[in-house]
Amino acid sequence: MPTKTRNPEKVRVTGVGWKRPMSISADKYDQVSKTILAVLTDEPIRFTELAQRVARRLPNFEGSVSWYTISVARELEVQGKLVRHARPVLYSTTAKPGSTAATGKSSKNKATAAPRRTQSAA
Repeated sequence: MPTKTRNPEKVRVTGVGWKRPMSISADKYDQVSKTILAVLTDEPIRFTELAQRVARRLPNFEGSVSWYTISVARELEVQGKLVRHARPVLYSTTAKPGSTAATGKSSKNKATAAPRRTQSAA
């Protein structure tokens, strides 16, 4: 495992409808994305429940669990690994037949591409 440096490796995350991507720590992205996918099922849940489940699995997480959860969840939505349902907003791993999953303009995004990793400038 690489040692922590002043400028750790970053991951660029995007969300449906975002005007520009943001960069977050690759380690935090990996932790949160694996946890989100582990706690979600086919049954849709509210964001508050999702954030609570992630927080229970990552008790020593440094940073705002809910902020990282929403940021990473939006990236997973772009990748097609998570479904954000509309009104009320619910999250699940698959869309239920006849549901109103929020699709936005994700069809133009790379549905299966992993987030781009960038190395911060020194």
